[in-house]
Amino acid sequence: MSETREVVADLRRRGAEPTQVEVKAAAGGMPKSLKETLSAFSNGEGGIVLLGLSEDEDFTPVASFDADAIRDAAAGMAADSMTPAVRCEIAIEPFEGARIVRIDVPEMNSGEKPCYVTARGVYGGSYLRVGDGDRKLTQYEVTQLLANQGQPTDDQQPVREAALADLDPQAVSALLTRVRERSPRAFAGVSDDVALTRLGVLVRDGENLVPSLAGLLCLGIYPQQFFPQLNVTFVALPGTTMGETTQDGRRFLDNQTVDGPLPVIVQDAVAAVERNMLRGAVIQGAGRSDRYEYPLEAVRELVVNALMHRDYGPLARGTQVQIELYADRLVVKNPGSLYGGVEVGGLGADEITSSRNGLLARLLSDVELPGRGEVVCENRGSGIPRIMATLRAAGMTPPEFEATLSHVKVTVPRHALLDTDTVEWIASLGVTGLTDAQHMALAMLHHGTEVSNERLRSWGLDSREATAALTDLVDRGLAERSGGRRYARYQLSPDVALSSRVAGSDVDPSSPLERSAPRPGGTIVLDEDLESVLRAVGAEGLDATRPVAAHLGWTYSRTLSRINELIGRGMLEATAPPTSRKRRYRVTAEGVRRLSVS
Repeated sequence: MSETREVVADLRRRGAEPTQVEVKAAAGGMPKSLKETLSAFSNGEGGIVLLGLSEDEDFTPVASFDADAIRDAAAGMAADSMTPAVRCEIAIEPFEGARIVRIDVPEMNSGEKPCYVTARGVYGGSYLRVGDGDRKLTQYEVTQLLANQGQPTDDQQPVREAALADLDPQAVSALLTRVRERSPRAFAGVSDDVALTRLGVLVRDGENLVPSLAGLLCLGIYPQQFFPQLNVTFVALPGTTMGETTQDGRRFLDNQTVDGPLPVIVQDAVAAVERNMLRGAVIQGAGRSDRYEYPLEAVRELVVNALMHRDYGPLARGTQVQIELYADRLVVKNPGSLYGGVEVGGLGADEITSSRNGLLARLLSDVELPGRGEVVCENRGSGIPRIMATLRAAGMTPPEFEATLSHVKVTVPRHALLDTDTVEWIASLGVTGLTDAQHMALAMLHHGTEVSNERLRSWGLDSREATAALTDLVDRGLAERSGGRRYARYQLSPDVALSSRVAGSDVDPSSPLERSAPRPGGTIVLDEDLESVLRAVGAEGLDATRPVAAHLGWTYSRTLSRINELIGRGMLEATAPPTSRKRRYRVTAEGVRRLSVS
């Protein structure tokens, strides 16, 4: 837990509140908005509230602040005005000759969320921290949190409009043959209808047997007859952001809607990605093999994972799984939040078997991919670890996981983890005695990825080795730690002299290491996403990476990458070296010209 003086020193250095800190003057009494902050921190990753400091006066103590009264009022609010009650630590602390109140709000367990303001109800009083503010959750986001209080059964619901005739007879026969050979006691001596009912493929709707949602998705002839949007959309883009076009005006190099039952969707979606990937030849002995930008096994597991764990509830049935192939990354996005005890930091570190769609996961472990003779998935929690292992074996950078209450997004960068540029940068630090684990951690940091113990574990290290490596990097002054014990993250230390595209301002946009080449199809002439960053700096007056990221709703690493690309294009300039905490950004004359015509 950070000391209050360290927290305030960081606030003064930033000139603004980070996501996990809220400051309120409370000179006139307890601010009513504290309820919203208690809800937001409880529903997120927790946070710190400091009462009695003025944000407008460089976070200095305010006059006439009644610390005793505010502490008691805060304790009463946390206990009596919130559902569930917020179990936080509240203390009066001396600070710069005055007394202030500090509240440490822990994250609530997933089974207790959402935490909400009792008087406003669960749908009107649930909040989440976004940037330095508290945002009311949407109906869908509240529904996602409530789903964690039990096992969702959306995949078990009957599809009343469908019938047995809407299932593919060959797929049904193959499934029954498989389960009767594996479990003859349960399935060998019964009729097909009974077997399909025991499997959950058919469910009773009054007096009728109809397909369940999971049964229709796995075995249906054309499930989109009943659910038009339960499919996959795939686009291959010419550049690094959505909206860029080729010289002849094309926004997409490929644009497909992939329909059918899930096994067919998996096969056709992977084929679409494969068809649009760059490919190179690898000579092995006397033979020659093709190597794609992304290992096909990893692509397949990403697609299966998205389809199996997406939200199939009524509010999400209008949203597809989206696959986007950019010049520099592959993105797979599905609707719905993480379910159960799964957390972003632990993805890939352990084989987690928690599944939102239990029936669907079980059926997919018995249904085969067309013409391959293998099931769609193992249903053993091995999907993400397999993705990690496959990418690691290919020497690629780890994927980035982003999980909100409305979606889960996996981004796989195209570049290698320890490429020539990265190896040279690590050597330029002049530090000796680094372990392989530390080289790996520095390479991730160099590419703009926040590193944690879990992230290194997912990349093949054990927990002790990961902790020792990261602790030593901090001790050497190469990295710094942020967050609490549970959510400890590591970033490059500001004192490290960076000469890379991640933190440097000497970006050469023509270099293949600095900027991915467009895909076949023409020269990029428009970049709407970069213009969003440019407008955030030029029109909104946001001059640092984190405020821009919060404004756009992006991750820090994604925002920093776009800022550096704009610097490379001459549209932004930095006010200080990358090692400086005072580094800010401003629009150049070229950037102003671009804004004037956009």
